Amino acid sequence: MTTRTRPRPVLSRWDLPHWMPDSSQTLPVRCGEDFTAIRVPADLARPALTALGPRTGPVLANKTTKTWHFLLPSHSVLPDDWPPGVRVMPKGRSIGIPPLTTTGGLDVHWAVPPGLGSTSPADLHRVLHDPRLLTASGAPAPAEPPDTAAAPVRAAAPSTPRPLTPAQRDVGRLLLTGASDAQIAEELGLPVGIVRRHLTSIGRRFGAPTAARRAAALLAGGHVSPPPVPMLAPDLAETDLTVLRVLAGLATDDDLPDELRPAGPFLDRVDKLRERCGARSDPHLIALAAFWELLPGIHPAPGKEQLP
Repeated sequence: MTTRTRPRPVLSRWDLPHWMPDSSQTLPVRCGEDFTAIRVPADLARPALTALGPRTGPVLANKTTKTWHFLLPSHSVLPDDWPPGVRVMPKGRSIGIPPLTTTGGLDVHWAVPPGLGSTSPADLHRVLHDPRLLTASGAPAPAEPPDTAAAPVRAAAPSTPRPLTPAQRDVGRLLLTGASDAQIAEELGLPVGIVRRHLTSIGRRFGAPTAARRAAALLAGGHVSPPPVPMLAPDLAETDLTVLRVLAGLATDDDLPDELRPAGPFLDRVDKLRERCGARSDPHLIALAAFWELLPGIHPAPGKEQLP
């Protein structure tokens, strides 16, 4: 009997850089040809990524080597004075590029998958030099560091998000109901390609690489409200609540128990949560959790309709 696995939602192939290996395995790709890689110690990379927020492009993480790689455009003009421990990878040096679905584990995986834009060298240089971040040696920052130093890698939405267009709000509203791209297109009378373009724009705006994180960003920013739910919240274990937070981008894989950190077990747990909560999709699951007020920082708009 084979175990069913469901790949995480990812961007469409036409949104991806051409250097992504068309393989289910991690493959070596040379630096300097299609991208410039900046290697950063993990204890500095994590708060830097939080500080960058939605302006971040592809980022690789590796828990075994405790290093991250920020992938910048190959034509980037780089500053000279990077902090100690930060290294611009030499041209021609190969680094492992995993499949898009590899977003956890001990070896190389995507902290931020490609397809959402690129990181500004100036922004990366600035945040890495910010004295409020952890130093590369792991020493604490000066007294009273900001809360962002311990925040999750990705927030669900920026604190002051730009308003969406009416079309994007309509697409986002239907996304939260569990509708597929084709169903959204039919409901709004739009081509499927236009719907996908709106979803991609929402993802870029909020730094949300998955459909679930886009749903969380839409809700956290108050752009749309979750659809009313005709049932009470199920009694979920703390592990289930952690899985929901990771799915929404409000926590990281580090917050999961060890047995759920590999992609397969994590996605199996998400499938079980969807079935238990009556969710039609991952975004719908996030919307239900928000309606039941199970996600910290994401609450329904005042006046939500409580159905009997």
